[in-house]
Amino acid sequence: MTLLSASLPHTDPGRADGPSSDSEPRATGADSPLESWRVLLVDDDEWTRQLWRDILESYPDMKVVGQAADGREAVALATLHQPDVVLMDVALPHLDGIQATHHIRKACPKTVIIGITGEYAAPTHNAMRAAGAAALVSKDHVMGIHDTILTALEFFLGKAA
Repeated sequence: MTLLSASLPHTDPGRADGPSSDSEPRATGADSPLESWRVLLVDDDEWTRQLWRDILESYPDMKVVGQAADGREAVALATLHQPDVVLMDVALPHLDGIQATHHIRKACPKTVIIGITGEYAAPTHNAMRAAGAAALVSKDHVMGIHDTILTALEFFLGKAA
């Protein structure tokens, strides 16, 4: 995983202290109920989105709130759902992942966006950073996406996820 040096605001106490406040309370102790981080999945390949969903739904602290197959749909769904995290494929039809990241960061400044790419390239890394992505990871590392999400949330929201 490559964490990018974008700074995310964390002025909303609900977001700085945990996931969105529209679900159950965030865990505060061993016996507390666990609130889920709300995740939007964006990839033009349905199989890839289903794989991400299957991985994330095996964790009680993750809830998939939507799926998008292109950049335009990603912006619309992010604006509608205001997710905590967006997993964003870089190569998308209609509006690529870089442009979609830029639009989502403007509309949802508290959302952490993690770029996903088939092949790492410095220009892609730099473009995603400029667009506001919190991290850029290879699709080869998708099995560790839960840890990537928690690390990005901790790093950019200033708290242990």
